[in-house]
Amino acid sequence: MAYIAPNSLVKICSGIPWNDTYQDTVYYANATAQFNAISAKAKYTFTAQSYQRAGKNSIKLNVLADNLYDCNYMMFQNTSYSARWFYAFITKIEYINNDTTLIEYEIDVLQTWAFDYTLEQCFIERQHDTTDGVGDNL
Repeated sequence: MAYIAPNSLVKICSGIPWNDTYQDTVYYANATAQFNAISAKAKYTFTAQSYQRAGKNSIKLNVLADNLYDCNYMMFQNTSYSARWFYAFITKIEYINNDTTLIEYEIDVLQTWAFDYTLEQCFIERQHDTTDGVGDNL
């Protein structure tokens, strides 16, 4: 079995103004703007972490749980394999011991894959126009 060096990056963020309902999400102009805006809210940054499986939805970190109760978002990058940042909503913070906290999360599919898809022709369910002229909403 091949050894994978523990060099993943994890950022735990506080004050991210959207949640998993996707109603108040932000659309960024590009991946750099997205990274800069979200990582600016990082309360903790952990380096040299084990490879993080995006589908596992939990991670153990060396931090006291009480210090994370105001955190609602995280981002991680498995630098051994790619430069992709995964963004996720923190759904649960569980005390393990004074040095370890288990964080459960749900991947934020909109932010994680934001620049990897193109919207094709879509149907607009509701639209508001600045005027109320005949034919403006066609």
